[in-house]
Amino acid sequence: MSLMLAAAILAAFGCVVLSDRAESTSVDEYISASRGEVKPVFDPRFPADPRSSRKLWESRKESSASVTEAPTENTSGASAAPVIEGRAPEISGRLSFVLKDLTSKSLELHLYRLDSTVFGHGTISENSSTQQVSAIGDIRGSALELDVISEYTIYRLKIDSSKSPMTGTFTAYRADASSWPGVVYQESAA
Repeated sequence: MSLMLAAAILAAFGCVVLSDRAESTSVDEYISASRGEVKPVFDPRFPADPRSSRKLWESRKESSASVTEAPTENTSGASAAPVIEGRAPEISGRLSFVLKDLTSKSLELHLYRLDSTVFGHGTISENSSTQQVSAIGDIRGSALELDVISEYTIYRLKIDSSKSPMTGTFTAYRADASSWPGVVYQESAA
């Protein structure tokens, strides 16, 4: 008797839970979830599809063409990005840095710039070991704050871009929760 009572209570509870879920979830969503399919989540900060992205890019391109830029000393025409807040060196293209802590590491980056955001990819080498890295950061006045991410380490760089060559500091964070400081400087072009 008590077993039947427990089963009835459990069945009633299951019906209540299922009826609450049924209101918010369709049968199609249950089928998709059972197959491992996931509904994509769109970030509202970014365009939802390529067509919207293209329209946004074209509107930014038109608005930037109407803004007059301050003349710079760089007459080589190599830089396509506008100068922000009077910075001297341009932060885009291929850049080489040395990360110095107890050892020296060579960091080669190909950076791209969109307004005050910098992102890219490259390699970090120490002795005969080379790893692929990704980079993302922001330009704040003459400071470049850049996170360089390798397989197990994040290097958080803070670089003064008003000097040539650029110099700064970094803090490295490992997956095992260890961290250490160091200095970073741009390798001069040979």
